[in-house]
Amino acid sequence: MRNRRVPTLYTVLMKYIRWYDNFSSHFRDEMAVTAINLLDKALVYIIAGIYVFLIVFLFITHDPALVRFIVVPAITFVVVTVLRSWLDYPRPYDLYDIDPIIVKTTKGKSMPSRHVASAVAIACAIAYVHLDWGALAFTACAIVAFTRIVGGVHFPRDVVAAVVIAAAIGIIGFVLIP
Repeated sequence: MRNRRVPTLYTVLMKYIRWYDNFSSHFRDEMAVTAINLLDKALVYIIAGIYVFLIVFLFITHDPALVRFIVVPAITFVVVTVLRSWLDYPRPYDLYDIDPIIVKTTKGKSMPSRHVASAVAIACAIAYVHLDWGALAFTACAIVAFTRIVGGVHFPRDVVAAVVIAAAIGIIGFVLIP
């Protein structure tokens, strides 16, 4: 039987710092930092704006999909908010000596990413009523997930957990429940 070396906490810390420094180094010039911060905020507002527009449209047209359109993302938001408060995982900049591209002062509550979960939940809702717009919304979600990681405010596991949770609730709420 081979002796397997268990990595020390220091080794794990240094690997993440090196990985993040390398990953984010391509986005450190002034234009890229501005783009990352702009995309992080703007895409969330655009997705939310389309969502509100569709709520109004569904209401005006008396579409029965309205209730599900509102309830499924709301459930996702509540589940993710409760889970991240309960877990209270630290953010990358809480644990490591990194220089995040996106400046935040929030401590903890890193997993799952509420930005990403909300965006995915809304993208599921948009896809439920308009598949083409949903595809665009999912593309925006992928960009938001990327910005949260490269921005240094979430670990990759935080955005993956958010996508899995939001997609699971979306599939249950929009596909499996008739």
